[in-house]
Amino acid sequence: MWYVIIGIFILLIIMFVFLQIAFSIVMPHRKSLLKTKEFEIKKDPILFEFYDEKIAKTVTIKSRFNYDLSLYYFLQKEKSNKFVVVAHGHTYTHHESIKYARMMFEERFNVIIFDQRYHGNSGGNNTTLGYFEKYDLYDIISLIYKEFGEDILLGTYGESMGSATILMEQEIDKRVKFCISDCGYSDFKKFLYEKLSKYHLPKFSYYFINFFVKFIASFSMDDLTPIKSIKDSNIPILFIHGKQDSLIDYHHTLDMYEEYNGQKQLFLAQNNATHAFSYFSDTEEYKENVKSFLKEYVNEKI
Repeated sequence: MWYVIIGIFILLIIMFVFLQIAFSIVMPHRKSLLKTKEFEIKKDPILFEFYDEKIAKTVTIKSRFNYDLSLYYFLQKEKSNKFVVVAHGHTYTHHESIKYARMMFEERFNVIIFDQRYHGNSGGNNTTLGYFEKYDLYDIISLIYKEFGEDILLGTYGESMGSATILMEQEIDKRVKFCISDCGYSDFKKFLYEKLSKYHLPKFSYYFINFFVKFIASFSMDDLTPIKSIKDSNIPILFIHGKQDSLIDYHHTLDMYEEYNGQKQLFLAQNNATHAFSYFSDTEEYKENVKSFLKEYVNEKI
């Protein structure tokens, strides 16, 4: 009898651990806008000079899932038909995208950055690592085309979870002409297997965690597969990753690059480029790779 009670107690503890992991994925502790601003200023003290000087307007739209999405526009004074939409990573805010906005703005792009659902000023009860976010991005792109015309050239740019968002979105949106993917995962199931192994948890733990994720957020982690989303695509994609990334190993980006059959370019950042730090760790090489990609595959389309 006692063995049964002890066994049930241990099982409940294990299930509670799996539930907490699921919550950490879809309802994580989020950084506030104040904190992300502080973090970004530490990385680059003059970053917000660009933000404050160049921001043209802030727009709030209603998502198809009935929560608010906050958008931030940086528009060229002289007319340009080049646009890029930038998506940030897990637990962060649109402040993470400012460095890319500044770089792309210098390349004569109009830039729209936004708070993904459940982050920053946007609404939503949870995050889905790109699954529902891809539809938010699709609707943001629809708004941009409606506002600026059908003859624009538009690409997307994503960091970490934002990478998954843009790569899964382009599969359902032929209007996107290029993507820049920085430190994204290729397959979330594979990524989680790696994390479970690191903490000496068996692979079957994934299925219990996924059960709780489905219950909390109404999607399956099995569907988080950017590497499959690019399988039949042919738009130019720049794949970027830091070689010292200990959160999402750079092999995820390398796998996507090798799998992709379209026009592509790869940049693996050095100089202790940890997760989401490739731009700051290897800034000049980073910018040069983005410029060469745009020159080779994007600007020639204009």
